[in-house]
Amino acid sequence: MTNYDITLVTTHQDTSEIFTLIESIEKSNKTISALLVIVSQESPITYESKNSNFSVEFINEKKMGLSKARNIALKYLIINSISSKYIMFPDDDSSFDSLFFENFGSKLNSNQCFITPIYNDGTKELYFGKPTFNGKVITPLDHQLIGSPNQIILYDKFKNQIAFDEKLGVGALYGSSEDVDLFLKLFEMGERFIFTNDIYTYHPKKTSAYNDLALSKIILRFKNYSLGFGYIIFKYKLFSLIPEYLIRTFGAFILFFCRLNFKLSFAYLIQFFIRIKILFMFLLNKNLYLKN
Repeated sequence: MTNYDITLVTTHQDTSEIFTLIESIEKSNKTISALLVIVSQESPITYESKNSNFSVEFINEKKMGLSKARNIALKYLIINSISSKYIMFPDDDSSFDSLFFENFGSKLNSNQCFITPIYNDGTKELYFGKPTFNGKVITPLDHQLIGSPNQIILYDKFKNQIAFDEKLGVGALYGSSEDVDLFLKLFEMGERFIFTNDIYTYHPKKTSAYNDLALSKIILRFKNYSLGFGYIIFKYKLFSLIPEYLIRTFGAFILFFCRLNFKLSFAYLIQFFIRIKILFMFLLNKNLYLKN
C-alpha cells in the first residue's frame, strides 16, 4: 500500500491550464507527501516531478463527463491500494499558493473535513461565496461556499462512500453541482465540514471568462448550472432554497444591467425564466431526480 498525506484528483481535455496546476504544487509543496492523479481525456501529457514530496499519475481516457472521469480516478486509487489521509478535487485551472501545503500540514491530525476559500487568481477577492469566519460548521444552507476545489475530505474515512453522481457535472446530463452533491451525501452521513481561512486555492475570475464568450454560449452554460442545482433541490428535498434559486438570478440581471454589462444582464434574465421551467420539469417528473 502506498500512503500519502493528500491526494488530488483532476481531469482535463486540453493542455491550456493543467501545467499551471501541476507546477503550483511542484513549487509550493515542501512539507507533506502529495499525489496528483490526472485523468487526461484525449489529451495525453507527461510530467516528471523533481520534488520528492510530490508524485503525478496519469490516466489516459476518452472524453467523458467530469464526474465519470473523477470516478475512474477514485477506482484507480482503490485498485492500486493507494491510501491518503485527505483528498481534494482541484479543477484543471486551479492553482495553489506558496503557503498552502505548509499551512495544511498543521491540519493533518485534526480528523476533520474542511471547506476553504477560493480566490480569483493572485488576489484575495473571492471567486464565489462570501467572507466566512474560521471554524464555521458548513451546512446545506451554505451551499454558495461549496465547490469541488475547496472541499478537503478525509479520504481514508470515506473512500468507500466518495463517488460523484454521473448525472451531474460538465459533460453530463445536468452540467453542474456535482460538488454540492458530494458534500450533501457526506453531510447526510453525519460528517461535518469546518470552514478555514488558513488555506485556499486560486481560480481564474468568472466574469473575465465570460467576456470573450458569445451570448448563446453564456446562456447554455448558465442553463447547465441551473439544471444541476435544480436537480439537487429535488434530489435532497431542499425546497426552501427555491426562492433563492430564482431571486439570485433576477438580482444578477439587475446588477449587471446597472453596470452596463448588457450581455451578462440579458443572459441572467434568460436564466431566470429557464430556472422557472426547470422547476416545473422536476416537479412534474420525479424520475428525473431519484437518488442513485
